[in-house]
Amino acid sequence: MTAEELIAQLQKLPPETPVLVEGYETGFDDIVEVTSEQVVRYRHAQEWDGEYQTLDRFSNTEAERLLVAVIHGRRGHRR
Repeated sequence: MTAEELIAQLQKLPPETPVLVEGYETGFDDIVEVTSEQVVRYRHAQEWDGEYQTLDRFSNTEAERLLVAVIHGRRGHRR
């Protein structure tokens, strides 16, 4: 994905939307998509954990949910 394509995707979102990237492991990949997802801040994250997690990881339905944009790399599904 080029900068122009990424900018076009991000311009569709409200300006206050947080933008997250897939974390952990090594190297870099091409961006293949940008999705909107609901996440919860993971307060007890270890070094290998992402700072935010998807809702299905938590049983507390009262947790503060954030709507974010997630940038996905070509091999992100392997993480």
